[in-house]
Amino acid sequence: MAFQWGVIIFVIILAILPNFTLITPDFEAYCPVGGIQALGSYFLNNSLTCSMTSAQIVMGVVAMIGVFLFSKLFCSYICPLGTISEWLGKLGDKLKVRITLKGIIDKLFRSLKYVLLFVTLYYTLDSSELFCKKFDPYYAVTSGFDVDVVVLWAAIAIFLVVIGSIFVRMFWCKYFCPFGALSNIFKFTGFFVLLLAVYILLLKFGLEISYVWPLAIACIGGYFIEIFKFRTRFFPITKVTRNKTSCIDCQICSMNCPQAIDVASLDVVRDADCNLCGECVISCPEKGTLQFNKSSRLKWMPPVALIILIALGIYVGTFFEVPTIDQKWYAPSELAKAEVYTRSGLKNIKCYGSSTAFANQMRKVKGVMGVTTFVGSKTVKVYYDPSLLNEQKIEQAIFTPMKSPIKAINKDVKELKKVTFLLDKFFDRFDFNYLSVLLKQKTDAVGVQTAYGCPVIVTLFYPADAVIDEDKLTEVLESRKLSYTSRGNEINVELIYEVIGDYSYDTISLREYAELMFTPYDVQYARKKNYSDDVIANFTITLGKNRSQVKNLQYLASHLYEKNEILGIRTLLNKDLDQVLEISYVDSLSTNVRVLELLNADTLYFSYSNGKKGKVKNMFDFKKSEGDKN
Repeated sequence: MAFQWGVIIFVIILAILPNFTLITPDFEAYCPVGGIQALGSYFLNNSLTCSMTSAQIVMGVVAMIGVFLFSKLFCSYICPLGTISEWLGKLGDKLKVRITLKGIIDKLFRSLKYVLLFVTLYYTLDSSELFCKKFDPYYAVTSGFDVDVVVLWAAIAIFLVVIGSIFVRMFWCKYFCPFGALSNIFKFTGFFVLLLAVYILLLKFGLEISYVWPLAIACIGGYFIEIFKFRTRFFPITKVTRNKTSCIDCQICSMNCPQAIDVASLDVVRDADCNLCGECVISCPEKGTLQFNKSSRLKWMPPVALIILIALGIYVGTFFEVPTIDQKWYAPSELAKAEVYTRSGLKNIKCYGSSTAFANQMRKVKGVMGVTTFVGSKTVKVYYDPSLLNEQKIEQAIFTPMKSPIKAINKDVKELKKVTFLLDKFFDRFDFNYLSVLLKQKTDAVGVQTAYGCPVIVTLFYPADAVIDEDKLTEVLESRKLSYTSRGNEINVELIYEVIGDYSYDTISLREYAELMFTPYDVQYARKKNYSDDVIANFTITLGKNRSQVKNLQYLASHLYEKNEILGIRTLLNKDLDQVLEISYVDSLSTNVRVLELLNADTLYFSYSNGKKGKVKNMFDFKKSEGDKN
């Protein structure tokens, strides 16, 4: 109970921390479930799953060791879902509505968690992204239904935990939890080790066998071992034992077992559902009748063992860091002459996806030979050819210049003031986003731009008549914390920016500023070169409220590409500095009216890079706009 209450209270504290501190809670920091999946991904793909770190991997290994030695301690002592299931079950008992499934129904339902385990591991290992995040009720609740969560799936899972546990004994844990299924496979240690050994030997002999086969065999085998109640002789090493001589057959142990195991009829409890919670041992009225491994001195073994395992996992996890990705695209002989550039604190290195994006970015740089990323410390290592690159060029390749308007400008403003300075401890996209929010909250700046430099060169834009208080601006830029709301969530960020040197000033016209901040979208189809300029017409239409959908122009461009008369699509600024959309077409094959019809289609049809077709509801609305042919 101390463990269960402790974990629940700890999760609640994590949830309320952002309201009082700058700490962003990590509800998965020591999650063994993700750690085991990450370990599998690392062995198969040489990359860590999602945002997993060495701490989670170590805790996953510790959970496995715990199952081998002491049964499913994580399920009984730590897992919040197991705790909630137990508590809700007691409510169901008080209401006299809870039942224990038995017979064929029980056996059929037990297959569901193995099916879910197979699906979860298959998609996780295939994509290096945690598939369980899509439906995991714990992650859904603690993350506030993060973008990784499929709301319908998570809602069903939460329903199964809450309502199911009230009416059916340990409904989620027994019948749906994929980690419960995985723990059972580990519990059947001989079967698991034999299967793994055979698979490794077959690979060593050169047979190319997909991991799908041993995964399927493990799930099917685990299910049949569980329902037919096969027993292992040695594992887990620690078991509940009953002294028949002193037993008075009061049945209290069986009644107190959360899993409804008939302990009173067993000499040694080897049931797959037993997670060594100790409820039966504590409830037994006859001293020495129920024990762990027939020893009264081992009464506190499970909780003490759990404390040792957790402490060991946390301790070992601090000694090393497993790379999230480790990609080399040069031969080992060439890599031998490579030098390594290391940079820590990159906030955009936050998961497997962002690490892969970073590696793809660096692949385009001539002379970069490989990349290693570490999500835990947000560190990258770049292997490069010193004859082609140096550290400054590597930094410049990593850095992404950015620009963004912050606030709307009054129509009577004709010129803007440029304020340029150097900002240290500032580098990646997240820094730029935080700076933009900070400036919007605390200054009158209307725009911001960054350029590479050591430190980074930052330019702020103000209305020309603005008076700049340099001391106050420095105080704002060197703020140590930032709080803002995003998607309904309160975000708290710790900042460490430092202004270096003096401010410099210049002026810029409104048009120059508008053109600087404007990022055009321009896609001209290859077939355009088949037509001369005198047969090409341009349909121009003001974007208006569609400016918020510029990020989705790729769908519109792909949709229009299917129409042979359309030759290209781009955005530009007109003389009034309004954003407009220009569609080029063959004047003998189409008209303004026809182009407008295409723009206002109910559905946009597009093609993926692999050639597959897709469709999406049209997010643009040009029905109230007017176009011009020129």
